[in-house]
Amino acid sequence: MKAVVLKDAKILIPNKEHKNFTDSGLTIEEDSIVVGEPKNISGLRRGEEFIYKLFLTNKNQLIHLNKIKPMNTTEVTLGADAQVSATDVNLVPAEKANRMKWYGAVAGAVLGFAYAKYRKHDMKHIAKWIAMGSVAGFGAGYLLDMRKNKVVIKPSK
Repeated sequence: MKAVVLKDAKILIPNKEHKNFTDSGLTIEEDSIVVGEPKNISGLRRGEEFIYKLFLTNKNQLIHLNKIKPMNTTEVTLGADAQVSATDVNLVPAEKANRMKWYGAVAGAVLGFAYAKYRKHDMKHIAKWIAMGSVAGFGAGYLLDMRKNKVVIKPSK
């Protein structure tokens, strides 16, 4: 199983005397790709039975399971790289695709407010400029979001 390290993960070593795990002083850096499998290892924690949820890499390194995220790749055999081999396709999650519109709306509202304050309008006109700016910003974010590349195709090696 391939996984991506979310935060700097400390490599753990077993402490056989206390039946737990201690920090080895080494770390796996953030955004590193590791290969291995999750393991549930029983041990002691504060003198009581405890199940440690760890990830054992192919290099026999133990890290906490909450420091990794399984990779979201789908293997598609379409010959997308003009070969008969498999190709990895990464799809952009829907949550990330919708953010650009709202960022544009907020930026447009701020710019509309700043323009209205600069022109020294009253509150009624300030509200109009904020509304027009947010609509314009939402539209600009929508256009940028549509043009953004949604699918990343990485040829296999």
